[in-house]
Amino acid sequence: MIIPYLREDLEILRGNSREDGSPAWLLYDALRNRYFTLGLTAFKLIKYWSGGDDIKIFEKKINKEGIDTNIDEIKKFIDFLQLNNLIIQPRGQKDNLLLNQKNSQEKNWLFFLIHSYLFFKIPLVKPDEWLGKTLRYAKPLGGKKIRNIIYVLGFIGICLITQQFDSFLKTFLYFFSFEGLLLYLLALVFVKSLHELGHAYVSKYFGCRVSSIGIAFLVFFPFLYTDTSDAWRLRDHKDRLLINFAGILTELHLALISTFLWAVLPDGGLKSIAFFIATTSWISSLAINVSPFMRFDGYYVFSDWLQAENLQPRSFALARWQLREILFGFNHKPPEDLNPSRRWTFILYAWLTWVYRFFIFLGIAFLVYHLAFKVLGIILFVIEIYWFILRPILSEIKNWYNLKSQIKVNKQTIRLYSILLFLFIILFMPWKSSLKIPAVYISDNYSKIYSPYPAKIKEIFVDKNQVVKKGQKLIELSSPELDLEISKVRRKIKLTKTKINRISKLSNNLDQYMILQQRLISLKDELDGLSRIKSKLLLKSPVDGKIKNFSNLSKNQWVSNLEPLVGVIKLGPGNVIGYLKEKEIKRFKTNEKAVFIPFDGEHQKIKLISKNLDRSAISILPYLSLSSQYDGPIATRTFVSEEYENRPVKAYYQVTFQIINRDNKIELEVPGYVHVDGYRYSPIFDFFRSLISIIVRESRI
Repeated sequence: MIIPYLREDLEILRGNSREDGSPAWLLYDALRNRYFTLGLTAFKLIKYWSGGDDIKIFEKKINKEGIDTNIDEIKKFIDFLQLNNLIIQPRGQKDNLLLNQKNSQEKNWLFFLIHSYLFFKIPLVKPDEWLGKTLRYAKPLGGKKIRNIIYVLGFIGICLITQQFDSFLKTFLYFFSFEGLLLYLLALVFVKSLHELGHAYVSKYFGCRVSSIGIAFLVFFPFLYTDTSDAWRLRDHKDRLLINFAGILTELHLALISTFLWAVLPDGGLKSIAFFIATTSWISSLAINVSPFMRFDGYYVFSDWLQAENLQPRSFALARWQLREILFGFNHKPPEDLNPSRRWTFILYAWLTWVYRFFIFLGIAFLVYHLAFKVLGIILFVIEIYWFILRPILSEIKNWYNLKSQIKVNKQTIRLYSILLFLFIILFMPWKSSLKIPAVYISDNYSKIYSPYPAKIKEIFVDKNQVVKKGQKLIELSSPELDLEISKVRRKIKLTKTKINRISKLSNNLDQYMILQQRLISLKDELDGLSRIKSKLLLKSPVDGKIKNFSNLSKNQWVSNLEPLVGVIKLGPGNVIGYLKEKEIKRFKTNEKAVFIPFDGEHQKIKLISKNLDRSAISILPYLSLSSQYDGPIATRTFVSEEYENRPVKAYYQVTFQIINRDNKIELEVPGYVHVDGYRYSPIFDFFRSLISIIVRESRI
């Protein structure tokens, strides 16, 4: 085998020391703007490279120079150079090699479409020359004095905002509209442009070339990027760290300045602009860019801080290795030798990244599904779930299958099989039978007293928890409006009677006389109705019992006719009424023993027997103590019609229970849960039924 010639345009630069302290060099390919890290042995091979020599002669030559290597290692290094097109191919072979590379990288149209949809880049500008000309104008903005001023102003702004945080929050909610989202989009473009300029200027400050600034799309979501690959030239990792952190630092400075301006500016356009920039910068910097789990600024800052090249691929390889060792105990060597603390740092980082990405990609998939029309949304949802979540899992399971011959019975496999057996029993065996039903205990004789008319309290005759008799006076109300209506009707009656007396003397006005008589009868009926309402303004107890729920009443207080003023309760055995979810109907059993456990912890549990199930879903939840509006377990929305109605968000069905121990003395209504045995079911089958129902429902066009 003949040693190939290296390309003459390659450049070798001194790099940072490797993680183990050994020296390293960089091989720079200017045509593709790519850097390759070389260790000591690879550097010496390049140094004494002798294109055109036989490989055995080259081996002897480099062995004389003190390089301990062999022909196999030299061939592997040649393969590396050849794969990355760093050598000059002999005439005729180069075309075949490039053609083979092209064919191996070609994808079918579907795979190409999917890959392009998931991620692609579009370079927009080559700003290197412009950055060099304008650097002297931007350099003072990064000076220590300017930064200290920004920090002081930002601290003042944050202190001022904490004093008027309600106003700041209301401003955010006010702009939470379509127009507000458009303005936020403009602010985001402005902030992100400055973010990328921060990377570019700091990179240029350290003498690096900025080859391009462009826009990238991740699942059609755009974000700007700056190519700072030239930062690999820098020997000090702190300089690279500053380049990677420059974008976040720019946004934070912008957020501090805008926060201060919002706090001190008067209401108007400038204050709104400051608000948009401040909120956009804070959210973008803290919620997105700082995260080290995606390949944004936070990732590169974190990897430079760890001084770890290719952090994610190495971490993922170590994490997969550790997972296999935990599950199967292969006793394989790790992908690379690291000290235990650093190795576990990489592994924990990889596991946290997997969890983070699972929820991020799941959220993106749901977002894309809802943004696109239904058929396309389903297709894109399935693609993302497969590509980002299922594909890596299936790939790892495939690796386990390929290693099946090495799986033996040991401590790890026994533990794994035990866990799998336990999970199988938990998920597939129909062991779960209990139902937990939101319910309320209500007393048999509880009467709510309402005002018959909007009125004012004239006199209160009872106190809280006072024992009263049937017919005893409770509250006397007065209604000036009602008195005025009665007075008006009486005047109308008097006027009508006068007209009737005048007409009765004339024989030719019989029709008008009959109309006035009907009018008089109608007015008298109206007066009788108003008088009956007035008579009801003296509220009396309908039963013998005890006064409840009127601690907020006082004399001269105006009250509505829509809300109860006071309650009178007569202690008794009561009833328990529960509300069953739609998916639990098939599991409900009648004549089954149950127990009611109140929420308050003050009352004892009550033994019950399940009785009736109403097959019609309730439209209104009659008991406020069960409503989520009042911290209850049933989610409701409030609708205003003639009265305020609490309607369940999901379908609920009313069930009744018979009380066994009839000596309970629970007052009013007490919410809780009824625990009752139902038909057994398997959680996994229940999950798949729910999943299938969702798919069927959402697939309807």
